[in-house]
Amino acid sequence: MTRMKRRTFLKTAGAAAGLAATGPFFHVRPARADKGELVVVSWGGDYDQALRDLVFPAFEKATGYTVKLDAPPETAKVKAMVQSGNVSWDVIMTDIPAVLTLVKDNLLEPLDYGALDKAKLDRIPKELQRSHALGQRIYSFNIVYNTNSYPAGKAPRSWADVWNGAAFPGGRTFNFQGGIEPQLEVALLADGVPIDKLYPIDVERAWKMYDKLRPLVSKWYTSHAQAIQLLGAGEAAVGCTIGPRGIAAKHGGAPIGVEYNQGKLASDNWCIVKGARNKKIAMEYINFAIDPKAQAAIAKRVPYGPSNGGAYEFLSAAEAADLNTSPQNIKEQFWQNVEWWSTPGPDGKTPRETQAERFATWMLKG
Repeated sequence: MTRMKRRTFLKTAGAAAGLAATGPFFHVRPARADKGELVVVSWGGDYDQALRDLVFPAFEKATGYTVKLDAPPETAKVKAMVQSGNVSWDVIMTDIPAVLTLVKDNLLEPLDYGALDKAKLDRIPKELQRSHALGQRIYSFNIVYNTNSYPAGKAPRSWADVWNGAAFPGGRTFNFQGGIEPQLEVALLADGVPIDKLYPIDVERAWKMYDKLRPLVSKWYTSHAQAIQLLGAGEAAVGCTIGPRGIAAKHGGAPIGVEYNQGKLASDNWCIVKGARNKKIAMEYINFAIDPKAQAAIAKRVPYGPSNGGAYEFLSAAEAADLNTSPQNIKEQFWQNVEWWSTPGPDGKTPRETQAERFATWMLKG
């Protein structure tokens, strides 16, 4: 995943908090809300508010535990807590690059999959079921475009189209920031590499495509929020950025469209901090969060893709069309191979590190 700062990206009114405590998606048993506190750590913003409204009340009612929400789930803070023996966080939501680092440093508890509802797990892709992490919300790097620049039926549908400035005129926007790796996968797709043959990445072939991209880029963005601003204002016609942010802007009235073909999928995941006070209750919380009805209710507010495919049984066709994990959209995309990016080479550096360094040098040559 491209590691960029997360920002709040959707401002909407919410459904009633009581929604989460009703319906068939939890086995709720009476309990007094005085047994203790579970600390859940996420990225802040509207997704966290949706958790407060649509997951926490039912969990609290069922278990007698209250939930405290904190943010953000900084890896350095997890390390400091574990090393000091003063662990105040229980459950965190973070991405796979962070998970791999945390596992390497023995900072996470292995998940007890036997404590989770098998019917729920069966609807979650196996790619998201790791020893120390379970996928919750799915984001994706997609072709995001200005609908004024490209009328209906005329927008780029592939990365080859994005690289084709003659057939699809207008400025491009791609990400660049110190320490950020380039979008090598989409560069290879633009050059005709089949979506199932991307890894291991042919680095030199991808960089040749980046050389072709450079003249088309009108602005290199430093945050996904900036990318959406550029695209919404028409300062760029098309770019590579987080699709759910584009959908949120579209719902807010911006002239933005998202193409899911050849999108790169990645996940934010639930993990339990090493030394958490109550692993059993932490697993109960995760079981609530991966419920399909709960995830559907969240997706109606915040357009990340639900990890549980069963969520689409509670969403309309129109709602599903704007989510990256819908049955139609997910089959057109691929899961980022984070292990490829995170495995050190002979020099001890990971491809993420070496390609970020190369990216910075390449930008200076421009």
